[in-house]
Amino acid sequence: MRDTLITGRLTLRPPVAEDADALTAAINDWEVVRWLSVVPYPYTREDAVWFLGECVAGREDSLAICDADGLCGMIGTTETGLGYWLARRVWGRGYATEVANAVLAAYFADPANDVIRSGYFIENERSGAVLRKLGFVDVGAKTLPCCAQGRDMASRDMLLTRDRWEALQHGDQG
Repeated sequence: MRDTLITGRLTLRPPVAEDADALTAAINDWEVVRWLSVVPYPYTREDAVWFLGECVAGREDSLAICDADGLCGMIGTTETGLGYWLARRVWGRGYATEVANAVLAAYFADPANDVIRSGYFIENERSGAVLRKLGFVDVGAKTLPCCAQGRDMASRDMLLTRDRWEALQHGDQG
């Protein structure tokens, strides 16, 4: 997923080292980071430099989400599935669904990809609503660590198959 993707309102592009300050400003917000599994809090510029280095080196497959005002989040696929976050300044605009749809279309364009997982901490119902809107189905409870909160948290494991994704793209409710 190294290619730039364009949606109706947003650009999803590979992150670059020059994103460090914008990344730090966007994610170093308790209301954002408390819902993420592996992101520390406080999130420092050094954390951003390390993460962006991983992206540039190809060890992290994430795209920077950019609107007219600049970097406002990240989205990516890993061996554990689809993950994303958005800066609080853009909450409620439908960006999560918009960018996830673009990433899922690219993901399922690869014939080797038949299924993708995601999940959310159960207290983060907004993320659960986004995943359900995208077509993910709940496949059970799990516990995930939350680095920022320093504890394990109850979460829901979600799954989306290629067949379900394609059916939803064609208007089927399947």
